[in-house]
Amino acid sequence: MNSNQAPARPPRGRGAPPWAQVKLRVCWGDVPEVGDELRFKTGRRYQVIGVKGRGLQCLVLPPDAPVQGRVLEWEWASRRRSS
Repeated sequence: MNSNQAPARPPRGRGAPPWAQVKLRVCWGDVPEVGDELRFKTGRRYQVIGVKGRGLQCLVLPPDAPVQGRVLEWEWASRRRSS
């Protein structure tokens, strides 16, 4: 991950099914644009469909969905707060 690509917090729960809408939040760094794809080390993929400040509205993509737009390698931030 580059320093300009910030991690996002994972949605709560066990994980949403493909094509579900989820909300993610950028913890630091640049905010992606609508149409960008976020790809995590786990293989999970999200398509950004809305941006409001540091909040992202995303669609969970199935593994076989075609790649559209810019792909950003992303990582989850810890849920624990550091001092």
